[in-house]
Amino acid sequence: MTTVIDIYIRTYFRDLRWLHLSLLSIAKFVEGYRRIVVVLPRSSAERFRSEQIPDPARTTVVYCDDYADDYIGQQVSKLHADLHTDAALITHLDSDCVFEAPCNLPAQLTQDGCPIIRVLSQSRRRASDGWRHCVTDLHGRPLPFDALAAPPWTYSRSLYASLRETCQQRHHMTLEAWCLARRCDTVSEFSLLAAQAWFHHRDQYHWIAADAHPNWPCRQYWSRSPRAAHLRSALAQQLGQQSP
Repeated sequence: MTTVIDIYIRTYFRDLRWLHLSLLSIAKFVEGYRRIVVVLPRSSAERFRSEQIPDPARTTVVYCDDYADDYIGQQVSKLHADLHTDAALITHLDSDCVFEAPCNLPAQLTQDGCPIIRVLSQSRRRASDGWRHCVTDLHGRPLPFDALAAPPWTYSRSLYASLRETCQQRHHMTLEAWCLARRCDTVSEFSLLAAQAWFHHRDQYHWIAADAHPNWPCRQYWSRSPRAAHLRSALAQQLGQQSP
């Protein structure tokens, strides 16, 4: 039986133009998923337009709580992605992640029914970098690699509750409270999830060096880049659309 995969994208009003491009790229290049779950804070609802969703039949829009700092807020949302979908596997993309080549999610992100976690043996970030050190802060030990390879990132739905339980047991607080008590540059949701998989569920995942796949089909842009408008225009042309 085929394992159900849902794509999860947490966004907000400033990134809706990027979201549109990401969704267009999924419609053009991606297969092997059931549906897309787009999550926005309630304060972004009035900026959202249904025409920003190119495939409404396979897209569900969910609204979540607002946070004073939505950079932390969006990470909290993603760490509770299992509450927004019942899929066995959850594939994460950010709004500025765009597919540029065909991608079959089960073929490229799973092996023998288990999720693949792609890792970097040589990180561009120091071990003291907040995105890497948050693993030590929460789990009490560092990862032997950098888990922040190129997107998408895929995890079993059971991993999220497992991570929340670990945080409660180790720090006597919810994972949401733990994240909200930290600076925005000292939380990496995907590092925390990968660390939970590595430390507690290692044999349920396949661990692959990211540099073993040099022609990866998905690219992450920087939505706050000074060249963002130019990049979006070029991507829109590639995807056969007018510039958003």
